[in-house]
Amino acid sequence: MKKYILPTFCSLLLSLPSQAQKNGQAIPAPTAEYYMNHYQFDEAEKLLNQDIKKLKRKRQPTDVEEGKLQEIARLRSMMRATERVTVIDSLVVDKNTFLNHIKLSPESGEISPYSTFFHRTDENGCTVYLSELGNKIYFAQPDENKYLRLFTSDLVGGQWTAPHKLDELDGDDAQNYPFMLSDGITLYYAAQGEESIGGYDIFVTRYDMDEKKFLYPENLGMPFNSPANDYMLAIDEFNQLGWFVSDRNQPENKVCIYIFIPNDIRKVYDANIYEEDELCRLALIHSIAETWGDKEAVAQARQRLQAALSAPKVVKKQKDFEFVIDNRNTYTLLNDFKSPEARNKMAAWQKNRIQLDKSRQQLQNLRDRYATGNDAQRQTLSQQILQLEAQCEKAEATLHAEAKTIRNLEIQSRKK
Repeated sequence: MKKYILPTFCSLLLSLPSQAQKNGQAIPAPTAEYYMNHYQFDEAEKLLNQDIKKLKRKRQPTDVEEGKLQEIARLRSMMRATERVTVIDSLVVDKNTFLNHIKLSPESGEISPYSTFFHRTDENGCTVYLSELGNKIYFAQPDENKYLRLFTSDLVGGQWTAPHKLDELDGDDAQNYPFMLSDGITLYYAAQGEESIGGYDIFVTRYDMDEKKFLYPENLGMPFNSPANDYMLAIDEFNQLGWFVSDRNQPENKVCIYIFIPNDIRKVYDANIYEEDELCRLALIHSIAETWGDKEAVAQARQRLQAALSAPKVVKKQKDFEFVIDNRNTYTLLNDFKSPEARNKMAAWQKNRIQLDKSRQQLQNLRDRYATGNDAQRQTLSQQILQLEAQCEKAEATLHAEAKTIRNLEIQSRKK
């Protein structure tokens, strides 16, 4: 198994001047940004305060420098809350192929490039997560304003419904790399925006079953995030292995995949025990060996990783839908039905379900137009929205009644 250990930042930083002097080469002095990116906060603050004094003497604005001081305070606070994560291995790969190296169990779903899943020739760098049952996807694609946003779609009657944008997660400059836990509630993804500490950061949100939307996302913090780009986090609950991807301290077009043991609950390093330099090393994942507390747990996790890497690829059974008949039987194809009448009704039910999904998407579009329209437009749209809402409610009630009929017909047929 290929391993990769990150270089020692502190020793690298200290060795540069002497090496340059030895070679007779002049190198530029480290900037505040350099120190910030390597969590050398005292040095960064010193340089910024010097710059602020110079600018004030010249009566020039200091907004940028003061903003960086605030960012340092945020980074320092985040570093002091670094999660205690056991990283068992790491691997450096090409950025455009890193998905090929994340080996998930079938129970965890699948991750694939957008172009592969949708059979597109354009490479937009987006990814698609497919659920274990193969009936739901989360993916990124450009919205109407050309911003990368997260969408979801369901498999109904062998066809994917119209993409539904997760509007409640808007507010970022870009969103990508979604991954849903097997609970169907916990969603991880990467985003660029005000809540990020670098380029892309990894966020987590959870679906509120009552409100029918995702909650406000949380930044996962360190060590998962850094001032670099942190692209994806996936957790294989079956194998008890986690994967996250970052380009921190990597050459252009390269990323490092870290494999770790997921925590049942979030545990952090005690900032009252660890020195800031130690926390810096742990937050940056200076060395994966420094994260090892229980070496037996590391050995067992590596065995699970080896088994996952060597496991044969599972070919999934075709599924056109998922329809529960009773506690023991769930159908996924029309041919599963024993009753001809139930089979025919199910075919019609699928068509009506697709039509309802289209109506719901149309309703959402009308609501979006209403939110940005003027008074005259809203007056016209409100009537259309009310009418379509009533149609959707009626169609949903009809589908519910038809599903009950189909289920009863099939149960009676199975008893014969």
